[in-house]
Amino acid sequence: MLLTLRGTPYIYYGEEIGMRGPRIKRADIIDPLSKKYWPFYPARDKARSVAQWSGQEYAGFSPVKPAYPLHPNFTKRNVEAQRADPNSLFNFYKKLIHIRKELPALRQGKYQPVSDDPRVILAYLRQTEDQTVLVVLNMGGKLTPFFLGGALTGMKWEFVLSNKRTTLPVLSNQTILLEGEEALILKAV
Repeated sequence: MLLTLRGTPYIYYGEEIGMRGPRIKRADIIDPLSKKYWPFYPARDKARSVAQWSGQEYAGFSPVKPAYPLHPNFTKRNVEAQRADPNSLFNFYKKLIHIRKELPALRQGKYQPVSDDPRVILAYLRQTEDQTVLVVLNMGGKLTPFFLGGALTGMKWEFVLSNKRTTLPVLSNQTILLEGEEALILKAV
């Protein structure tokens, strides 16, 4: 969603590889505020774990043990492993950043909501004079229909990107079936 809305997107440290913070025992907390106000103030230390560059010792960040612990999944969830996997989260971010650069509507277009219940399906158009992009986000975990009604009726679409499919979805009675937690971007043709 962030990369399809107007404004400056921020990708927080490790988000592009799905990096998770490690569990930290109270005795291992370094943050002074967390130590003083435990358990009322959650430890910020897990958000300070080092970047997971590779599956090597200390995640390829340093030849010496870092001050903050690593999440045990660093051997699989790291930049090096995800660069090699064309279906990784890292490569999905790269595709999405490229698409944002290529489609002016995603950077400068006006925002027009088109979904009735944004708790389940959040859908909106990003439009410039020359381009219309439809972004449909299924926030739920189940297969959910999205009806292309109103201003979207009869429009022709070109597939741009999805985290669940590689081609234009089949339209049946102006309805798209979205997979659980699917993000779908289409461009009007």
